[in-house]
Amino acid sequence: MTPAPLRHPAAVAVLALLLAAGPASPPALAQAGNPDSAPSATEPEGPSDPQEAPPSPADLSAAPRPSLPADLASLGLGPDFTRLPIGGWRLGGRSGQSEPDHEARLAIETIGRYLAQQSRGRVTIIAQTSGPADDPSVARRTSLARAITVKSSLVRGGLAGTRIDIRPMGRTDEELDAVDIVAPPAPRPREAAAPATPTPAPTRRGG
Repeated sequence: MTPAPLRHPAAVAVLALLLAAGPASPPALAQAGNPDSAPSATEPEGPSDPQEAPPSPADLSAAPRPSLPADLASLGLGPDFTRLPIGGWRLGGRSGQSEPDHEARLAIETIGRYLAQQSRGRVTIIAQTSGPADDPSVARRTSLARAITVKSSLVRGGLAGTRIDIRPMGRTDEELDAVDIVAPPAPRPREAAAPATPTPAPTRRGG
């Protein structure tokens, strides 16, 4: 029996196109049916490591402390200070009569720093007062208080307190208000060793 011819031209055209295209390629169908095989999106990268902070600049606002002279006589301290012939300084004037003012305390600290760096041995503070003449106990306590004040300034300057001796003299025959800072004696230079005299070689006698 002969099949009946298709009556619709449009259906014939669609059927012809399907037959010409053929079956879909397996890879394409597999990729379409498997959602896991789809290319994954690129994961965002984590934050980069923080860079090290640059070092802070040096503080140039603080001026360096001036270097001290190597000679005792080169220290300029103020009008209330005089040099002692035995080596050291005498604090007199208004600062010797009462509490040293700010400038005098700074000068005493400079002396303490000098003695700490340039000397060895013990430093003696000798304090005396002009009165009262009728109460030696009060005079001695007054000289002791002035000596302790000077010692405190020397220690603030850098001199070790264990190197300082205090001698409160009270009222003396000088009747003077003063505090002496006696420096230790300068170390004596070591004498250079005399070169050894070479021993002459024994003289050989001829045979």
